[in-house]
Amino acid sequence: MSARSDQLAVIKYLHRRLSSGDTRYCTIATIKKNTGLENSNQYLLALTDDLESAGLVITRQAYQMSGGRLFQITATGYDAVEKGDIPIRVDSAAWTGRFELSEHQKSEIRRILEEMRVVIEKARLSNARTANAMALIESAEKLVETPDPLWPEIMRLLRSPTIAGVTGIAGLLMAFVQIVMAAAGS
Repeated sequence: MSARSDQLAVIKYLHRRLSSGDTRYCTIATIKKNTGLENSNQYLLALTDDLESAGLVITRQAYQMSGGRLFQITATGYDAVEKGDIPIRVDSAAWTGRFELSEHQKSEIRRILEEMRVVIEKARLSNARTANAMALIESAEKLVETPDPLWPEIMRLLRSPTIAGVTGIAGLLMAFVQIVMAAAGS
């Protein structure tokens, strides 16, 4: 099977769930069980990242499961399945998360992460939320400096509700994504 057909299987399964009245989020294990996909969890996370980027799926962290995520179809995804017009783009670089950034791109990423730190420090957050947000930024910074950064993991850290809900972060996150997407496209 191709990645596109695997994505279609996932989105159609999530559509069937919602159509039958099941509004709960589901896990990777549930998706695997009900679609017959037996690929690695990392592969399925990459596929669902593309679905989420297209606005067809929404995810949230599952804190009771270490590192797990929960999935549900969005209204846009539901309508796309209903109309039979599912705009899915498969990004093979995202499966591996491996592509080269120039030194200039890396320095821009470092600058953006530093700006995120400043925004978080100035935001009126509780001490705990500030500490959590700073830890996520620090983790992303460390991963960026590795010899072969895993960009999907870095993006998951930065899309965390702890960071994403801070006023002023969205624009910085978009600038970060643009740099990574430019590197993936080259």
